[in-house]
Amino acid sequence: MRMKKIRLPVICLVLSILLILSAVSVRSVLAQEIPNGPYLDEVIYAEEPDSSKALKRIEANELQLYLWYLTPEEAKTAEETPNIDLIRSACGIYNLQVNPVQFKEGFNPFAIKEVREALNWLLDRGFIADELMKGAAVPHVTLFHPLTPDYARVADYMKIVEAKYSYNPDKAREVIFDALGKAGAEYINGKWYYGGEPITITVVIRTEDVRRQIGDYVADVLESLGFEVKREYSPARKAIPLVYGGDPTAGQWNIYTEGWAFLSIAAYDDTYPEFMFVSPGSGAILSVYKPSPLLVDLASRLSTAKYKSLEERNEWIKKLTDLTIQDSLRVWLVAQLCAFPYHSDLTDIAYDLNGGPYSLFTLRTARYATGPGGTATIGNKIMFTSAWNTAPGEAGFTWLYDAVIRYQLIDPGVWPHPHTGRYIPVRAEFDVETAGPDGSLAVPADAMIWDVASQKWVEVGEGVMAKSKVTFKYTWGKWHHGQPVNIADILSGIAVTFETLSPESEIYDPNVENPTIRTFVDTFKGIKIVDDNTVEVYIDYWHPDDTFIAAQADVWEDTPWELQALMDDAYKSRELALSETTAEDLGIEWLDLTKGPSLDILAKHLDTLAAENYIPPYLEGYVTSDEAAARWNALKAWYQEKGHFFVSNGPFYLDKVNVEAKQAILKAFREYPFKADKWDFLVVPKIPEITLAPAPTVTPGLEATFEFTSTVAGEPYDKIHATYMIIDPATGEIL
Repeated sequence: MRMKKIRLPVICLVLSILLILSAVSVRSVLAQEIPNGPYLDEVIYAEEPDSSKALKRIEANELQLYLWYLTPEEAKTAEETPNIDLIRSACGIYNLQVNPVQFKEGFNPFAIKEVREALNWLLDRGFIADELMKGAAVPHVTLFHPLTPDYARVADYMKIVEAKYSYNPDKAREVIFDALGKAGAEYINGKWYYGGEPITITVVIRTEDVRRQIGDYVADVLESLGFEVKREYSPARKAIPLVYGGDPTAGQWNIYTEGWAFLSIAAYDDTYPEFMFVSPGSGAILSVYKPSPLLVDLASRLSTAKYKSLEERNEWIKKLTDLTIQDSLRVWLVAQLCAFPYHSDLTDIAYDLNGGPYSLFTLRTARYATGPGGTATIGNKIMFTSAWNTAPGEAGFTWLYDAVIRYQLIDPGVWPHPHTGRYIPVRAEFDVETAGPDGSLAVPADAMIWDVASQKWVEVGEGVMAKSKVTFKYTWGKWHHGQPVNIADILSGIAVTFETLSPESEIYDPNVENPTIRTFVDTFKGIKIVDDNTVEVYIDYWHPDDTFIAAQADVWEDTPWELQALMDDAYKSRELALSETTAEDLGIEWLDLTKGPSLDILAKHLDTLAAENYIPPYLEGYVTSDEAAARWNALKAWYQEKGHFFVSNGPFYLDKVNVEAKQAILKAFREYPFKADKWDFLVVPKIPEITLAPAPTVTPGLEATFEFTSTVAGEPYDKIHATYMIIDPATGEIL
């Protein structure tokens, strides 16, 4: 994907292109028989923290793909190396996580909202993008960054906000000095004091990438204002527990050099504002800090799609852009333009336009030119950052480095198309019927909902209404341990989600909650089993894009019911916790299905549950005694053979985890229901190339014409929507 930067002498014309993208495959069918599952036989994920070493290992064919971006200098080297190719895409952002809470001891200047907001004027994002990142990024000021569809829809407003918060150190200094003075701080001989003590700011600086340079730059700027700055240089394994699991009131840190990667493009990212600024799912801070009620309310309403039209949604995005930058719990810095290297022997790699090779589909299509089979070794920046469990709300696999592995092991029901961000079926074909934002559909009286209080599935009865109905037709297949996937697994997933979010439940864990599962629980109105592989799901939810209604109603499950019951049993006894924060709060181990102290605890509970042939209350009447015995026996046999408990339903299964070697070995699941070529249509995206003709001379008051062309592979392409603005480059003002 190529990005063009066009500079005009008098005016700057900004084109925000919303691409209506489709994908084509140009590969012919291989002569060899297409296997079930992936093309590859085996994938080995191996830790490689150094991108320069990774590049050399790819050149030597020791690694076939590296899941971290190269520096611009390394990317240039890769381009000049014959057997290395690059995947280029947007991939993530860098920002500051600012601690906004009052400390138990000491003064935190960032507990003052105006001081946090002033960071937006204080820091030069252009310097970070152009100098520190050598042009491999674009400045990121607003809630949604410039490479996202949500930015493009309101690009004119985003440009206004960017101009308002453009680099202005004098304004930042004025705001900070005024706010600190009102708070009782004193500026003496070029230094800030509070209560007679110097004001010290602790910046936790990640050391693995350019965030080290970003952190030093931020620290330098803060020192220039008169603060004492303590630089805590920390790798992920040290920084993550402190920032995301520690007590934010303990005063151990003020600013963290944060980064976020995106696994998929989102045509509409409704949950993003709530996740980043409201939900405890994005860090322990939001278990303590309470944003403004207006921000909380509007983010919640956006997350649950309470708007009545796309136009109203756009207005909410604008308002949330204002509210979040005023709050500045997170201060955005840059959006990355990434280059990921891979060996040219590995071909047909599907990638996401906003996530590159982090895509769910990357290893589903990857193969060698020689045909199916073979092993690919994938370099991963860090291995085993978070616990690997599959509790609701993604309580495990919480970090990119782990999540990219999980997504090759599981199948979702639906998933975003990697080039459009609209949802497509994976294991759940769907048909959507909706009454719109103001209408309603009658929910059948015999549709069911899980009742936590009575521990039973109950019929919803007459008079229940919902905005939408989604009919799912499933491709069942088998779990990795050989047992068939069936409706019991679907019902288990629904019930456990309700249980986990219900305070009266034995497995209640408020820290697994995120906007996605909270919206599901709040909008779910019932499920009706139609036949052996078809269900109807009723939700009080509407969206202008039907595929997002299907995604909200998706109840497909990637965890077999007996494994979920095993995790829940260990949590009920308070020997293991589902989420990291709860583990910290209770002083117990964070549940991990693959390694560590969790294994012996889970094995003990497995013996107990298997001995009594346990069937959870939510599956009574849906699982026979013989079926339960088969499940428990299969899970025991799996653990005895593999030494771990991770069982799912994706094209690869987890064969082995080697903590000492920092490796995870995945093998092809040949009883997978789809052939390897299932996703070949995603290999080649259609990405229009936009060319802008030289700008004409513009006379104020007279009409001017600007011409641009859109082509794909050199041919005209008209499936685009273009929004243009004329901007004064000196002031950023839209003319």
